[in-house]
Amino acid sequence: MEIKTNNFPVQELKREDFPAVLREIPGSPEALYYRGSLPSFEKSWIAMVGTRRASDSAEEICQKLLQSLCGTDAVVVSGLAQGIDSFCHTAAIHFSIPTVAIIAQGIEAEITGTRKILAHRILEAGGAIVSEYPGDKASLKFMFPMRNRIIAGLSKSVTLVESKKHGGGMITVEYAQKFGRKVLAVPGNLLSSNAQGPLDCLALGIATPIWNTKDFADLCGSKRLSDITPQDLPHMGIQISDTAQTLFTQHAGFTHSLDELCTSSSLPISELFAILTELEIAGLVHSKDGNAFHFSSAE
Repeated sequence: MEIKTNNFPVQELKREDFPAVLREIPGSPEALYYRGSLPSFEKSWIAMVGTRRASDSAEEICQKLLQSLCGTDAVVVSGLAQGIDSFCHTAAIHFSIPTVAIIAQGIEAEITGTRKILAHRILEAGGAIVSEYPGDKASLKFMFPMRNRIIAGLSKSVTLVESKKHGGGMITVEYAQKFGRKVLAVPGNLLSSNAQGPLDCLALGIATPIWNTKDFADLCGSKRLSDITPQDLPHMGIQISDTAQTLFTQHAGFTHSLDELCTSSSLPISELFAILTELEIAGLVHSKDGNAFHFSSAE
């Protein structure tokens, strides 16, 4: 059977229709062109990136990370490259998680090889292929870092699975830092070149480590579909204090350690514990071993 991504017509998303997170980044594109269906920008768009020449265990790691996103509002964003990108797109399709591929070529340029098959699967699964370039422009070197800025710009967080010290995934991490996005990294084998990028990010304090794949959904900022939100509280007859509301708003959607919360809030530990207890009773915070706290999404 012949595989044609052009069975899905090209559509244009104008800049005024971008989500605010993308519209407000430096050098935001004037328009995006896409095939397929763009998931709602109200969902949690999660970027997952890494090397094309992945390790033998990388595919299983990506599958386990993606499995933890089941039951959340996550949208998996990556770059349709071989290796980590492809593993993440494929796992997202397997677990029925929406996925979007940002490509470094014209939206009408031919996608070749196994990437063509994967692109078709993404479209058939209800996802989208996106580019900032109209027409059939071929890939040029400068387009890849430009593509990476869009991946970071669209996303709530960026996860670096595997990367060499100066790999393309590290460029996405740099953009994530500039744009104020959370960065996560998978710790790897000290002797592996593919682990040097994540290990550097962890050593420099740029990234939060993923020690357990089951924690990924909370760490990356996706919203559990079963989570209570502040909008639910009035219907439940629950009110929270202004200080609790402020702490919640500052950290909504992510998991934070007690040390991180102490540093960011500047509150005495006794007062912080009292507020966290109030939020737990309201159902807006879930404690993990008393040292890590997952905050529900704000919406």
